[in-house]
Amino acid sequence: MKPLVLTALAVAVTGVLATGTVAAVADGKPSHKPVGEPVGEPAGKPVGKPNVKPTVVVPHGPAAVSPALMAAHDQVVGDWIDVAPGDNGVAIVSCPSGEVPTGGGGQTSAFRIFVTDSYATDNSWVVRGTNTGTGTESIRATAVCTAL
Repeated sequence: MKPLVLTALAVAVTGVLATGTVAAVADGKPSHKPVGEPVGEPAGKPVGKPNVKPTVVVPHGPAAVSPALMAAHDQVVGDWIDVAPGDNGVAIVSCPSGEVPTGGGGQTSAFRIFVTDSYATDNSWVVRGTNTGTGTESIRATAVCTAL
C-alpha cells in the first residue's frame, strides 16, 4: 500500500508544479530579464529604487582615439643592480631630457628578491627591493616616459 501513497503524492506535487508553470506562462512574464533592466529589490534597499545593472560603453575601432591626442612616450630600462643576501637595494632609471615618468615598474632576477617600493620622483623611476635569499640577486627599474 505504501507505493500507492507515494505515487499519489508524486502526482499531486507534479500537478502543483505544472499548474504553477502554466500560470507563469499565462501571465506573459518573461523567464529572464534583459541586461540593464531592474533585477528586484535586495533586502535593506529603499523601496522604489530598482537595482539596475551598470552599462559600460567602450569605443571600438581605430577611429576611437585620434593619434593627435596621444602623447609620445618611451620605455626606458635601467641597469641591473646587485643586492647582497639579506640586504635592500635601490635601482633608478632616468627619463630622457624633456620627458617625465608617467608609469614604471621593476624586475627581479629571482623569486627570493622582492620589490618593496616602485614610484616616480622628478624625472626618474625608483624601485627598491629586498633580497631574502642566500645568494646575490638583482633588481632593475623601468620607466614609461612622456614628453612635456
